[in-house]
Amino acid sequence: MHSDFRQISVLPQLAKVLESIQLKLNKGDLKIKDIQHAFTHGRSTVSALASITQNWFNKTENSRDGRMGIHALFIDFCKAFDLVDHGLLLRKLAKINVSKSFWLWTRSILEGRSQQVKLQGALSSIRPCPSGVPQGSVISPTLFNVHVDDLEDCIPNYLDINTHKYADDCTQDEVIPYGSTSNMQEVLDAINNWAHRNKMKLNAKKTKDMWICFKAAIPEPPHLKIGEDTIERVKSFKLLGLWIDNTLKWNTHIDEIARRANKRLFYLRECRRADLPTNVDLTCYESKLRPVLEYAAPIWGGLPQYLTDELESIQTRSLKIMGLPSDSLQSLEQRRDKLSIREYEKIINDETHPCRKYIPDMVTNKYDLRTPKILPGIFSYTKRHELSFIPRTNSLL
Repeated sequence: MHSDFRQISVLPQLAKVLESIQLKLNKGDLKIKDIQHAFTHGRSTVSALASITQNWFNKTENSRDGRMGIHALFIDFCKAFDLVDHGLLLRKLAKINVSKSFWLWTRSILEGRSQQVKLQGALSSIRPCPSGVPQGSVISPTLFNVHVDDLEDCIPNYLDINTHKYADDCTQDEVIPYGSTSNMQEVLDAINNWAHRNKMKLNAKKTKDMWICFKAAIPEPPHLKIGEDTIERVKSFKLLGLWIDNTLKWNTHIDEIARRANKRLFYLRECRRADLPTNVDLTCYESKLRPVLEYAAPIWGGLPQYLTDELESIQTRSLKIMGLPSDSLQSLEQRRDKLSIREYEKIINDETHPCRKYIPDMVTNKYDLRTPKILPGIFSYTKRHELSFIPRTNSLL
């Protein structure tokens, strides 16, 4: 009995190992567009947020190429991973010319699956499962990326729309100069048609749009619709865990993370009540509180002093609870600068990164100096642009 149980428990782990090997062996065939940031090497929510927001800061800058409006659309799919049609997915895998053995192996994973529901001890009948990628599987995220990889192809090129994807989170935006009109309704219609063709469904209640503009001369675009449903236009939106305002300020996000971090001071107080060693208190702070205060910090790290002080006060309060001096840890501002530089260097070293186009090319000095190459500065007309990720980190370097 014990031996059988051990064999059963090992099977899922063995399956994950086999899936990881298959992914590595077929990595060259499973090519996903660079605008997809989820489950791909060298990409993360931070890289996605950087590629989305930096263009907004640049295009609304008070410069010759700025002074424009941004119409952003945040697409939400209903049960995205559960609605992946197996037949369509297998055809898309064949279209990108994966090896026959990998295609057959993937088909064996997807086909013949069944499902059953248990409610209050009662079991439903067993029904076939013709759609959805298996939850908890190593290969499922990659298969989903393949399924949605052609989403932006349905949008005509002349519309000049920027698309950014993180798994099923899809963000579209367009730059609207003075005298131009929004084409976002045509984009939304095209995506909705793509969803119907691919047996997926847009969630009209959770899909939102936002208008970002600092010039009154550019009129706000009309409201968008999915069928008969009008899309809600919001002034702030939580995108990949980051609260973005149409003012491109970070007050809402800082208020939210400060609220969450203050609640987690409870963990430190419990550690003190239990009279645990100081190193345990520090581990608790570094694992429970500080990640909340630093998530996606390179994107919003350029803060005015009063917001910087608000975050520093939380760390100071934490150290006081732990009975440590206020200078025991590096300041959060210093840590944000290091995180920003680390993310910036990733972009410099990655020619395919969507943010690479925002970074100036290195200039070679004409004279024999210790630093033969230098990074040119980025000029900003507004404080808003100066404190955004790329210009701010560029100046740090």
